[in-house]
Amino acid sequence: MTRRPALLRFLCRVAQAAALASLALCQQASWSQTVAARGVVLSGAASSPRTFKPAQAEGGRLEYVGPVPVVRLQGTPQEIGRQHAALLGPRSEAVFKFPKQFISAAGAEAYWPLLTNAARTLLLRAPQRYQEELAAAAKQGGFAPEIEEVIPVANTLLELRRLGCSAVAIEDERTAGDGPLLGRNFDFDSMDVLHRFSVLFVVRPDGRRAFASVGFPGLGGVLSGMNDAGLCVATLDVERSADKSRKFDPSGVPMALTFRRILEECSTVDEAQQLLADTRATTWMNLIVCDTQRSAVFEITPNNVARRDATDGVTACTNHFRTDELTVGEPCWRYPRLADAQQADAWTVESMQGLMHSVNQRGLTLQTMVFEPRALKLHLSATRAPSSDKPMTTIELAPLFAE
Repeated sequence: MTRRPALLRFLCRVAQAAALASLALCQQASWSQTVAARGVVLSGAASSPRTFKPAQAEGGRLEYVGPVPVVRLQGTPQEIGRQHAALLGPRSEAVFKFPKQFISAAGAEAYWPLLTNAARTLLLRAPQRYQEELAAAAKQGGFAPEIEEVIPVANTLLELRRLGCSAVAIEDERTAGDGPLLGRNFDFDSMDVLHRFSVLFVVRPDGRRAFASVGFPGLGGVLSGMNDAGLCVATLDVERSADKSRKFDPSGVPMALTFRRILEECSTVDEAQQLLADTRATTWMNLIVCDTQRSAVFEITPNNVARRDATDGVTACTNHFRTDELTVGEPCWRYPRLADAQQADAWTVESMQGLMHSVNQRGLTLQTMVFEPRALKLHLSATRAPSSDKPMTTIELAPLFAE
């Protein structure tokens, strides 16, 4: 649930930290100007109904699998950015207004200029290819005029927090089929807007692994996704840590983009751990990771990355740290329900959905999904909350990754 006073205090700290960080970068131009100076190539296109209209643009394509809009992007960072904007921009005006509305609802509207500055500062610490991709998207003709300030905020939203969420990975020995399963609820306050804009991105970047990501227009980072090696990730917010690390560290790398790097560069849980260890985090976060053999939760702070492996074939995760070095002992009613998956065997996609429904957070549960890493399948419900009791659409990702 969104606790407004706590969120307001956190946003104030973000704004203050950003102001200090920006002093160190004051000699640099604005985010989009900085990227443009490094050689961004820009262009134009459009789309429409259902919320979106099937379309093609510069090698990218938007099509539907059942009710799910699938946005297929490929090529260089600039090409991916332009395709993203052309296919989704014209029908996404409401979602591009969402970040500012969300901040205003928290009582922090006066901090919006500082928060957008914080977002630009954070993006300057992201890998160059992501800066170029997002700048190309922001400059594309299909997007609304305010998008240049919204895209940085949207892609650092993890740093502004309030992702609820539940997830559980069930390893091979407890599933009925071939391989592990990862179930996940994405819980967030839609404000009667966001639930209408869920999309599945299938991205084939030049020279990197193809991946699928369940997200929203304007989001280049990853909140929930799987790559062509069957490696899956899902993020879960955390509010307290025992390691006395900073709740927001503006010298870190935007975490949604770090999680995208995992899908583009890694194929196993161990490789994901190494990448996280080598990348400074901006805040506290849980990341559940599952490959074709095993699963783990990484408890992340600006100072530490702690690993929690499966217990009896089950890895459960909600919104608290549970390792000895990071836990504050905070309880969560959803966690024991997920961990009780140890009491059963022969888990299926259908029973996983039932388990995720048992931990839904009513009006906050916008997306429910089950990944099959070995089969490269995604089962997705992304609709009006709670999504956990709505029919899931099965999407075969292998042919989409291969094309």
